[in-house]
Amino acid sequence: MIGRLFDAIVIGAGPAGSAAAVELARAGRDVALLDRQAFPRDKPCGDLIGARALALARDLGIDERIVAGYPRLAGALVTADGGSLDLTPATPTGRAVLRGTDARVIPRVVFDAAMVDAAVRAGASLRQVHVRSASLAAGGLRHVTGESDGGPVEMVARSVILAGGYGCRIMSDLSHPPRPGDPERGIAMRGYLRGVSSPSGRIVFSLDRWVLPGYGWIFPLPGGRANVGVGTLSRPGSDAKEHLRTLYDRYLHDRSSPAAAWLASAEPESAPRSWPLDLGPRRRRLIADGALVAGEAAALVGPLTGAGIAFALESGALAGERLARCLAAGDVSAAALVPYAENITRRVLPRLRCELWSQRFIGDPRRLQWVLNATRPLPPAAALGARLLLHLG
Repeated sequence: MIGRLFDAIVIGAGPAGSAAAVELARAGRDVALLDRQAFPRDKPCGDLIGARALALARDLGIDERIVAGYPRLAGALVTADGGSLDLTPATPTGRAVLRGTDARVIPRVVFDAAMVDAAVRAGASLRQVHVRSASLAAGGLRHVTGESDGGPVEMVARSVILAGGYGCRIMSDLSHPPRPGDPERGIAMRGYLRGVSSPSGRIVFSLDRWVLPGYGWIFPLPGGRANVGVGTLSRPGSDAKEHLRTLYDRYLHDRSSPAAAWLASAEPESAPRSWPLDLGPRRRRLIADGALVAGEAAALVGPLTGAGIAFALESGALAGERLARCLAAGDVSAAALVPYAENITRRVLPRLRCELWSQRFIGDPRRLQWVLNATRPLPPAAALGARLLLHLG
């Protein structure tokens, strides 16, 4: 039995889906938020919640008590073959540049559950459903099918927002085959370690020659814990997962690793986890009749660091806002949803293109060294670098 007709069904309760559900519920819409997993659930990620993402999360109603449990970051440290570059402001001018930049490392198991809670408090109905399809049905409605612990599920809504993350292909009218010129995809691996002695309050990015065009990281958590990982490009014809595990083990254990001294006494808390990255910008269809795509499902993932949380929250909120207006006007056709796609093109894609250019530029060790040498003697430039890095997540 299908049951009631929803105004909107949001598929995927990660940051993009939760943001969309918040905006729809705030607008008084009857919205169902679906995810195949129960929350809280782990999501492999670097866990950096950058200043842009945190500001968006606060606007969307994240519980401030959750945020307060994870300290504000003071700066960043970049390591490369020519030595390290401390981007933590040490002068009044540098501290002024970083003033107002509130970025934190919050595990996704905590952050995502807090965003789901914000959506539920706003009025969204959360359901655990593994969605299989969201097809266009008679009368322009969306027919959603899937499975839950209770058996098959069928739901109907006036509209759908697809925010199911990497590889979510459940809507034939929003399919996206690879196109020539698309960026290379990425792959990353992270683990949680305790007993880490990296500099307090700073994120560490390692851009040494042997890890380029990827990077290694140490992102601090309270109590001497840290999220430690590596990311790289997944090139056609290569055994990306095997290479990634080798890279990860070397970053943690090799004496020549820039992280070796900080991880010498560290112990893993669990086995590391890997995940693919649909790095943007990619040419994707973002709208169809009664449907929008947001977050990683739309390949809105930064190619410089693989960060996608801010893009997810922003695109999800934009999707929810536009859809709420269209529902109020009684028109959810693709033509009515065009302003959402235009907003993504104008506000999000330029940042993704800038990150792609930067990633390709510093992927050459010689150019990276030039950037570091030019930045090192200029304290304000270092503070600007920290501000940039702390806004990416």
